[in-house]
Formats: sequence, C-alpha cells, structure tokens
Amino acid sequence: MRKLLLAGIMLLWVGVAFAQEKTVSGKVTSSKDGSSLSGVNVEIKGTTKSVLTDASGIYKISALGNAQLCFRFKKFKVQTVDIGNRTIIDVQIKPRRRFAK
Repeated sequence: MRKLLLAGIMLLWVGVAFAQEKTVSGKVTSSKDGSSLSGVNVEIKGTTKSVLTDASGIYKISALGNAQLCFRFKKFKVQTVDIGNRTIIDVQIKPRRRFAK
C-alpha cells in the first residue's frame, strides 16, 4: 500500500512540475530566404493568449510546458510546435504555394 501511495505522489509531483508556466522565446524567419518576419502571431494553441513578433522577428510568451505554439502569418502556412522542455524555439515558416491561374 505504501509503495502505491508513494508512486501516486511521485506521478502527481512530475505532473505539477511539467505543467508549470515558463517563458518561451525565439525568432521567426522565412524558410524561403531566412529573413526575419515582423508581425507574426504566436499563440498558445487552444487559448486566446498570443503575442506578435517584433521588427527583428523576436517573440516572448509565457506558457505551460505541455502547450503548443501556433505561428500564423499572412501568405505563410500555419506551423504548430510542441514546447516540451524548451525555452528557446526558433521557427522557419514556409510560404503558401501559389496556384497557377
């Protein structure tokens, strides 16, 4: 019984530690030419919390470790990234394909 209780407490502790909020930052660039992208919307998936990248493509946002970040920018594909244990996430997003007229 004690072992089962101890195992349950340890699992709870790991879950609490993983779910703590942390600051995640990085730079968003274009995969086409590597240029910095200003004004990219970086949002925590499933929430209304978001920030925009600055003139250098840099962002900073607080999120839980089990969250996902969505990067949205006009004429570019939406990219979703798991945060995990990272605090720095640099992303290159791809332009949407143009279709011939």
